[in-house]
Amino acid sequence: MKTIAHHSELKASSHATFLDKPTPSAQLILFAVLVLSMAATRYHHFSAVLHIADTSWAAFFLAGLYLRARWMLVALMGLAVVIDLAAVWTDGLGMTGCFSPAYPGLLLAYGALWGAGRLSRHAMRPDEPALATILATILAVIGWLALGVIAAFALSNLSFWAWSGHFADLSLGDYLQRVMGYLGRYMASTSLYVGLGLGVMIVAQTLTIRLSNPKAAH
Repeated sequence: MKTIAHHSELKASSHATFLDKPTPSAQLILFAVLVLSMAATRYHHFSAVLHIADTSWAAFFLAGLYLRARWMLVALMGLAVVIDLAAVWTDGLGMTGCFSPAYPGLLLAYGALWGAGRLSRHAMRPDEPALATILATILAVIGWLALGVIAAFALSNLSFWAWSGHFADLSLGDYLQRVMGYLGRYMASTSLYVGLGLGVMIVAQTLTIRLSNPKAAH
């Protein structure tokens, strides 16, 4: 019986995929990576030097997808606020437009991305490692990511139009015509970063499985 149980354990381990939830230590490492990526790319001085887009939207989606502790969401939101405040402190009046009565709409947008990641997590079926299941999960992640980006774009822009005080003489239709061209850029950059994040998780999970149980790799 012990041999059979051990064989079953090895078989289950060999079928482990990136669909599995990260261990608590892996979640902390991922959280640190997301923090560093936001710190490096959110403030435009750094991102301009590095010629890379802001990773914030992808960071919140990946946090919802992989990080279980809700305090990490609060911490990422707090980090975003601190970086924005630092930008205002450094750049002065040039950045004060970021802080207006509409600013909470940006935090709601991040919450929408986190929620989309959470819903993607629920679509994952780590106990069903069949190829068809994995492909269906990937499609579900893509779908929730697209919906999350659209929701975040709508929340951030509509709140900015309604409450920032900068568009009193501009109709909603005219405002949407101005900003809709940016949706594709947000979708592309966020999808790229999320894809990179998933790729890293696939590699990390595979290495973890092989290092923790070499027999499972054969």
